[in-house]
Amino acid sequence: MGFEEDLKRLEEITARLKDEQTPLEEAISLYEEAGKLTKSLNKTLNSLERKIEKVTSQDEGELAVKEMEEDGDE
Repeated sequence: MGFEEDLKRLEEITARLKDEQTPLEEAISLYEEAGKLTKSLNKTLNSLERKIEKVTSQDEGELAVKEMEEDGDE
């Protein structure tokens, strides 16, 4: 699944876990699936964050593209 599909599935799981009618065994299975999805989503977000580039102004009005630092400052 892609990022959007994983996020949507995580939202569905969250809603199902909040439902008091969800049987315990199903809730445990959903919780485990949510953990895997969360890990995958975080990995994707971290990867994308490293790819974010910042456009900066150079001498004589030229633009340069520079990768952002880990802490987001630059």
